[in-house]
Parts: sequence; structure tokens; C-alpha cells
Amino acid sequence: MNKFIKTLAVALITVGAVGAAAAKEQANSSAAAAPAAKLMQVAEDAAPNPDDPNAPPPGSRKPDGDAVYPNPVSDLAKKDGIKFEDGRYRNKDGDPVPVVTKDYMVDWGTWNGFRRYHDACHVCHGPNALGSTFAPALADSLKTIDYNTFIATVSSGKRENRGGTDFVMPSFGEDKNIMCYIDDIYSYIKARSLGTLPPGRPNGREDISPDAKKAADDCTG
Repeated sequence: MNKFIKTLAVALITVGAVGAAAAKEQANSSAAAAPAAKLMQVAEDAAPNPDDPNAPPPGSRKPDGDAVYPNPVSDLAKKDGIKFEDGRYRNKDGDPVPVVTKDYMVDWGTWNGFRRYHDACHVCHGPNALGSTFAPALADSLKTIDYNTFIATVSSGKRENRGGTDFVMPSFGEDKNIMCYIDDIYSYIKARSLGTLPPGRPNGREDISPDAKKAADDCTG
């Protein structure tokens, strides 16, 4: 009988040790999984629920102008070191720059520039900034002239004699339909000049930022 009790005690001790080891391993696994689970929860909280009818659409912006996930245009700009300031993307010199994804989704300025160009400029300079028989291809012109020269030319006009023929670009400095959106038009033509945007309509856009909307309303109003 004493031998049986001794054997039973050993067995209980062994089972207890195995159980304690298992419990310890489970606790360690739970502790290790906790940070990963927390990160996953943060990611889920940041991403809009696709089943939520009130979720912000891709490319939208918050009232403060920050991009709402997912916004591939904003993500690409950050990756390339392009800053978003005063309602548009700018290079280190403060000039507006187009942001075009590999799927040809564009920033708001480039999108609006596409619309404004084909509303006011394409009659002379041709669709897609490819030029005509009496006006140059602006997609080529922006390969050699900078932002300030472009603005000055559109604002003040230009006269040029080629082979005895005068080519005149009128001044648009007082035309709000042009000058209120001149940076957008520049961004679109620059995208065509860089070859990042093919001919035709862009495949999508991000939302206009509050700053850009206010600037346009103030100018046109």
C-alpha cells in the first residue's frame, strides 16, 4: 500500500510539472502575440471598413487636409519626398508638382488642371498638350522652361516671329478662368511633359483639400 501511495505521488508531481510547463509556455506565447495583435488592431482601426456605407472613399481627405487611408497619391508623394503644403504638392522650391501613380491616379491639382486645360487651352495648344499648326506643344515647352517663366508667359502673353510669321499668345492675366487655376494647369502640363501621364483622362483622383478649395473660392469669388 505504501508503495502504491508513493507511486501515485510521483505521478501527481510529474503531471503537475508538465501542466506548469505548459501553462508557462502558453503565457509566453500570449505575451509574444499581444504586441502583434495590438498592431493588427491599430491597422484595422486606421483602415475604413469596406462594408461601412459611411466609410470615406479611397483618396479622400479629412477636414484638416490630411489624406485618409487609403490614398495612393499621398503615399507616393511621401515616398518621393514631395511635401503637401497650402493645398497642393510642391517640390523643394515650392513649385507645384504632379503626383501620378502607376495606375494613373493623380492628385487633385493635376486632375483639375486636365479639366481646365481642355476647357480653355486645348483649342490652340491641342488636346493632351500636344500642340497644333499655330501653337506649340506645351508638353515639349515645359521640358525647357521653368514654372516662373510659364506663369509669366500665360499672364503677360508672348509674341514670336517664325519665318516672317507672327505668332501671338494673348495675355490671360485678367482672366480668372485661367489664372485662378494656373497652378493646376501647370501641374497637368508638367505631368504630360514628364511622361508620367499618358494622353487622355486620368484614371482617378484624390479629393480636393480644404485649403485648395478655399483658395479657388476666394479667387473666383
